[in-house]
Amino acid sequence: MNRMIQIKSAILMALFYVIFIHGNTIVSAPLTPSIYTVNEGMVEGSVSTDYVSAHSSFMKEKIVLNLGFMPKTNLRFTAGWLQIIDNNSLSNSTIGDSSIGIWHSFGSLFNNFILGYYIDIGLATGQNAFYDETKYPTESGFSTVSWGLVGAYTVHNVTFIMAGKYELMPEDSSSVFDGLTFNVADSNTWKRFFGLNPFSKDAMLYYKKFKNDIIAFSLTALYNGYPVILYMSLSSGNRLNNRPVYGDHNLPILYKGYNDTIFMVVASGARYFFNEKTYFGAFLVYNIIRDYSYAVKYSLGIEVSSLW
Repeated sequence: MNRMIQIKSAILMALFYVIFIHGNTIVSAPLTPSIYTVNEGMVEGSVSTDYVSAHSSFMKEKIVLNLGFMPKTNLRFTAGWLQIIDNNSLSNSTIGDSSIGIWHSFGSLFNNFILGYYIDIGLATGQNAFYDETKYPTESGFSTVSWGLVGAYTVHNVTFIMAGKYELMPEDSSSVFDGLTFNVADSNTWKRFFGLNPFSKDAMLYYKKFKNDIIAFSLTALYNGYPVILYMSLSSGNRLNNRPVYGDHNLPILYKGYNDTIFMVVASGARYFFNEKTYFGAFLVYNIIRDYSYAVKYSLGIEVSSLW
């Protein structure tokens, strides 16, 4: 019985947390967040290397750490590194996007149904796409905040993982946190309700700032043929505002390479488990809708992950 529980946990671990794409970043697989929850006191770490085909070619490395710091609650950290391939050589290395987030699982509901939510903060560490969108179509370089629900249902050897997300996006090259304040000595802090008043124009959550925000959905189907796990993912979404947001090169920043308002991306891959806690995987991510020549076309990658 104990070994069956370990194997089930390993299968769920195969869907380690990878944030949704949000227009610029499709270099992730699968495209749905994970419903796997690391036990308190344990750490899950994964490293991936991607070859990205766009107007230019890129190599992108990413590390993900998933920390079990409370029962049913994890802290998640991601960081990336980007290198441009120029004349068959690597050059122009730079730090990529990174994020910090929290995941909480409600556990198993109605027998085979699992539900949880996450909050993720994108940090402005990557190349700012507002200033260099032709050279760095894989990075955003601006802050974001997203909240999402993730559910999973298992039928025999197939698990379906469904997710929905709302993501706050900044205006132009500003920070998504502009207007958030905790200075209780300032009367404007109370007027803005610490920046959460949607009717105060200087607040973080002022309703007119929502026009760049994104609503997205994704679905992953996973086949359990342990020790081999196969999966296929589909992600699609829309921006609330139909008008594109342009950068210095007069090219749309949001949904870079996708339609200005809607996007659709698919991914497929396989993972081989050496044991219940460690696996190696390979994947392909393909951008179905791309309207511009500099768009990300596809990504090929390998990954390794372990739980300790």
